[in-house]
Amino acid sequence: MKRKTVGAIAAAASFALLGLSACSSDPAAIDITGPPDTLWNEARDGMAGQPWVVGLGDSYISGEGGRWASNGTDNAQFSGTGGWLLGTVDQVYGDAPDGTETIPFCHRTATAPMFIGEGWNSKNLACSGAKTGSFVSTDNRLKPGIDFADSTTGAGQLVGQAKRLQESAATNDVKVVALSIGGNDLGFSDIIGACVTGWLKPGKTLCSDSETVAKNINPETKKIVKEKITAAVFNVNRAMRAAGKEPSDWRLVYSVPPSPIPLAADIDYPDTGYSRQSVGGCGIHDEDLDFANKVILPFVKDAIDGGLQGARKLPDMAPITVLDNSNAPNGHRLCETGTTRPPAGTGLPPDALGNEVEWVRFLSLDIELQHPEVPDAIEAMHPTYFGQRVLGSCMRAAVESPASTPELSCTRPSDAEFTGSGLDVLTPVQVSGP
Repeated sequence: MKRKTVGAIAAAASFALLGLSACSSDPAAIDITGPPDTLWNEARDGMAGQPWVVGLGDSYISGEGGRWASNGTDNAQFSGTGGWLLGTVDQVYGDAPDGTETIPFCHRTATAPMFIGEGWNSKNLACSGAKTGSFVSTDNRLKPGIDFADSTTGAGQLVGQAKRLQESAATNDVKVVALSIGGNDLGFSDIIGACVTGWLKPGKTLCSDSETVAKNINPETKKIVKEKITAAVFNVNRAMRAAGKEPSDWRLVYSVPPSPIPLAADIDYPDTGYSRQSVGGCGIHDEDLDFANKVILPFVKDAIDGGLQGARKLPDMAPITVLDNSNAPNGHRLCETGTTRPPAGTGLPPDALGNEVEWVRFLSLDIELQHPEVPDAIEAMHPTYFGQRVLGSCMRAAVESPASTPELSCTRPSDAEFTGSGLDVLTPVQVSGP
């Protein structure tokens, strides 16, 4: 899912309170001196004879945030944007053959959840900011949805992800379609903005009491989004049928996004003063942390379940497995107690780093308020490099389950250690049925 920038919260007082400068100059590029991220070079073409996993959806499956392996102050180009940096935008998000982005700001990585490792080829057609239907954003960026759009726009040719899936499946042995969509249709970005706005206001203004939440978290919105998800899955099935695939030839794995933030009892910064945001990059009140985990995420999950129930009733539908990643990053969520922010380098990081750092990118108000046009602005609140590798391991576990499995929940054991790197999905996880 893609958060809109929270520019509505901008006020000069915010900068003064949080110690931000009133202006920022354009930063110099950061030299990548460590092992370069060449994962796209390995992943782009695939290996002959191997089946394919194709990923569709929004930023929680495109790989948004994958430029970073940790949060911190090293390698910061703007206030509150540092950490272990894997590479440049093109190195990490450059899915096109020439090493650039096929669609700018779709932010597709080669460590996104559809990259499940040995024995499988993977194709990433997802796009950060996507909704179920294709559109051009207000900042003139192409956002292909789960449809068959094919139109010329001022931002370029807008082609739906379902159409691209059909083209790919017509010439490749696509056995799995991994899908994650619906969060932007539910207004997730607006809700996050409301929570941060509430934290900045004097006193205690909760986003759970806001008009934004009331507008987006209600039965009517849920009904609309359920119908959109059903339609999106129908389009995926239609694309595969048009590519010559029978329902028995493939399966759909619907990936439920993880919780990016901990419960109030598990956060590492106090809900007093301004260190929770100025240092932690997680300015959300305790009550709203609990509200997000106990109300918003179950609401999202229920909307997804409802949409998939409708899809399962469609004729000639391929098998559907729901992969619930809600708890996959537990212990490593943003600002969670027990994580650290050690000195950070550049390039592909050592595996050991993943065992101690957060797996979710932090929020910079400097970026949100003064530089909404840069890639950092849409990376916040998304799984980083290590978080994506865990989600890839969850996806592999789901793919290895029987196609008749209706639902799985994925967690990572607290004593599990990362092994391999990048395309080698060897992170131990546990999956269990409903």
